[in-house]
Amino acid sequence: MTVPVRELKTEDNLHYVKFEGQDAYVLANKGITDWTAAMNPNTDDGVQYIGESNQESQILGYAPSVDYSATAYPSDPFAQWLYTLGKTEQIGQTFDEVEVETWNEVESASGTYHAYHRTYEVQPDNPGSGEGGGKLTMEGTFAQKGKVEEGTFNISTKTFTKAG
Repeated sequence: MTVPVRELKTEDNLHYVKFEGQDAYVLANKGITDWTAAMNPNTDDGVQYIGESNQESQILGYAPSVDYSATAYPSDPFAQWLYTLGKTEQIGQTFDEVEVETWNEVESASGTYHAYHRTYEVQPDNPGSGEGGGKLTMEGTFAQKGKVEEGTFNISTKTFTKAG
């Protein structure tokens, strides 16, 4: 891995998604304005032994999620799908996401990058509303299902390959 000699920006990690009615991965782009991930660690706190002045904490697991914000953008397949899910109050809808590190190409000029595959459940909060004269906004949570898979993603073929 070649580490860049600059700060990374959010657009250096692209999000490709595949959801109901979509045969191939598409770039989550137009409409999506915020994709903030949280690990939400589950910890066992409160152990303090009699001979120590500090309390110990131990991580037990994670409940990863993404807080998303978007504007209703009908020509973008993913944004339109999110809008429809919220407006029709659907439950249990999931999608596959591949986070692609475009700064971390596996082989020079191959179009294949280091990537992470996840499955998320969509939990809409604001299905598409807002102030008068403003854009329709959508907000909610993508709750991760299962473990992350590390691998590679080829942007040309839209193919994720799991590592090992």
